[in-house]
Amino acid sequence: MNLEVEKEDIKRIGHTIYGEDGKTAFICNGNSYNIEMILLRNILKCFGDYKIISEEDYDGYEDNDILVITNLPYEMYMSL
Repeated sequence: MNLEVEKEDIKRIGHTIYGEDGKTAFICNGNSYNIEMILLRNILKCFGDYKIISEEDYDGYEDNDILVITNLPYEMYMSL
């Protein structure tokens, strides 16, 4: 089975997106985190050789939020 994604789908990942040292960071709800990571991993391939570089618990909004940092330049994300 092939999963078809597009660059613009990245806008649907996480509830908060921001630049972290020039990289794109996503804050995802823990309830949808697993499926969002599968999607994000595939969406990043649409941009080139970009990956998820870290995942950690995030104590900011909800108790179960997860901070995900990619090596996708935030400037590239913002240009969409």
